[in-house]
Amino acid sequence: MVKMTPRRWLALTLSLVVLALSGIAGAVILIDPFQIYREATRFIAPISSGTQSYSNAGVARRYAYDSLVIGSSMTENFVPSALDALFGGSFVKLCINGGSSFNHRQMMDIAFDTHAVRRVLYGLDVDALTYFYTQPKTEMPEYLYDDFWPNDVHYWYNVSVLSHYLPQCLSTWGRSDPGQRDAMYAWGDLYPYGRDYALLGAVFDTKVFSQKEPPAPFVMSQQTMLNVEHNIVPFLEAHPETEFLFFFPPYSLARWYAFYRTGDLAMHLSQAEAVCARLMDFPNVRVYDYRARTDWILDLSNYIDDYHYGPWINEAIAQDMAKTPGVQGPEAVRQNSLRIAALVDQIVAAGRWPDRFALSEPTD
Repeated sequence: MVKMTPRRWLALTLSLVVLALSGIAGAVILIDPFQIYREATRFIAPISSGTQSYSNAGVARRYAYDSLVIGSSMTENFVPSALDALFGGSFVKLCINGGSSFNHRQMMDIAFDTHAVRRVLYGLDVDALTYFYTQPKTEMPEYLYDDFWPNDVHYWYNVSVLSHYLPQCLSTWGRSDPGQRDAMYAWGDLYPYGRDYALLGAVFDTKVFSQKEPPAPFVMSQQTMLNVEHNIVPFLEAHPETEFLFFFPPYSLARWYAFYRTGDLAMHLSQAEAVCARLMDFPNVRVYDYRARTDWILDLSNYIDDYHYGPWINEAIAQDMAKTPGVQGPEAVRQNSLRIAALVDQIVAAGRWPDRFALSEPTD
């Protein structure tokens, strides 16, 4: 019988620890809940709004696609198969809920590094361009987005992966979900809609709020310029073969009034105009502006809050983008800004949400 000396005991213990750690890492690598190494084919991947920043790393690398949806929650209700039918190609959603332009750049970096991208549909939230251009608004697991594989140790031994997502994958072993590509991140049927929800927490009165002074017409602020030039323009320049379809989302008018109360309305409106002017310098860009679609933004039955519209609006946006060329220049965006400002003025004058808005062509 071999005597168990302290040295042998230590060696056996270390061997068992190494074996256990190797087994844990091997299980994560083999099953791969977030599809970092391969697309899931034997189970239903745990893709949800709660796993978005993790799931996108695998989706961006491993799925087959040639077209992207980029943007915030304003883009999450697009249906890739419907976009395929409208535009051609094969779309995938790489949305980041509440993301900044830096977050969206992270998604495009991986997509362009790993795929030949034919088309990008990009939802532009102007307020997201107010964040520092190298600052993620949504924190990302950087170890899943870099090319340094030893960093994956954070994935292999992640407590949530081991305790929750690995068992979830095993529970769906042998099953598939053909509709997952369309349904991922969509939230349209999860919330109630209507005036009560769109105006929840809104405060209306006739008080006049001073506005931050915007730059000269069609000039970006320093912060907007840094975001656009560092996180968007490099892709337009490096990929002239790719068509970029940018759109300004149709927030409800209540959101624009909220911007007015914080003093940001004039700045946000002017920056949309300036961003449009810069983007339209590129021949592979089309810009669409839905901010002043009064049939949408005044009908609060379209909204779950003052920002977020239902999936039928995403569908209408996609159909419009597929059949129209977009705005003809930044002056068209300026006219929409004037329309919004005039509608906000009617709320201020009434001190409440008006029963009826007067719709007329804007004047400078």
